[in-house]
Amino acid sequence: MRGVCALVLLTFGSGCATTVHRLDGEFPTAAGVAKSECEKQDWLVVSPTRADFVDKHGVRSQTRDDGVALYRIGETRPVSIPSLSDDMGGGPTFVRHTEAVRSHDTKQLVAGSLGVAGAIAVAVGTILFVTAFSTQKGTNGDSEQKISSGRAIGGGVTVGLGFGLGIAGISVNPGQAERSKAEAARFVYFPPEEPKADVLQMTGRYNQAVRDRCERRSAP
Repeated sequence: MRGVCALVLLTFGSGCATTVHRLDGEFPTAAGVAKSECEKQDWLVVSPTRADFVDKHGVRSQTRDDGVALYRIGETRPVSIPSLSDDMGGGPTFVRHTEAVRSHDTKQLVAGSLGVAGAIAVAVGTILFVTAFSTQKGTNGDSEQKISSGRAIGGGVTVGLGFGLGIAGISVNPGQAERSKAEAARFVYFPPEEPKADVLQMTGRYNQAVRDRCERRSAP
């Protein structure tokens, strides 16, 4: 039971970008800085970002600090690049990042589903097994233990199925090495494929659109 529940917690808790870290400083875009509370809600800043890549044992195997990532004002967690595709006009860059994380996300979703199903099966099987035993009074007034063999067998089979689903989830769940690569692809732009100048230009256009939208809202 603990193993299956641990899998569920691990799967759903592994979305945090623990291998991606914002570094000091910001790179200005052509749109400048946010000027109003409206703009600050959606504004993006470009900051240098480090990505740590680890091996299958979780040991750091490579570090890149030449990347940049996009952040909301005051935030230290970067914004997912695929999630910005619609707002920033899409294009090959977003397709590349989306494809780079698709396999990881699919495996994580399947593992999480198996973990949840396994936890439910173990809980149901345990209830069935426990309720298979009951105490009843006999004709002579003595207490007699009654066992529902069908319920007990069904409970044991269901618990076994739950553990099987949990083990399957563990085998499908992405390893630490795959996760670190996916997190870098999800959040960080790296040269030479994605020069900082291109990211600044793209983000500047996005921020200018945010400004234009806010000005329209505030216009009388």
